[in-house]
Amino acid sequence: MGARGGKLDVEIEAWEGFRYALRRDDMEAWDRMVQEVRERFGDAVERSGKTFATEPFFMALLLAQQKMIEHLMMALQAGGVEVSAISETSVPLDARDG
Repeated sequence: MGARGGKLDVEIEAWEGFRYALRRDDMEAWDRMVQEVRERFGDAVERSGKTFATEPFFMALLLAQQKMIEHLMMALQAGGVEVSAISETSVPLDARDG
């Protein structure tokens, strides 16, 4: 895990205003997402060689999301779901959409 007080924590703290502007369920999802970045990719962000952690932070978020998508797609395929039938428009972005 990345060192507390490092570039990653500075970046996360810079997003606190955004976090507080979210609805409660979105804030909880944000907190889980940030915690996953800290735990799984914190060292990579700290060692990225970037002066500011914005780009490595978002790359870590994207990587975590991609890994989750791949895991879910494999689980769906194992359950017999045709994953090519799933499109961006069929996946709700908001819990109230689906």
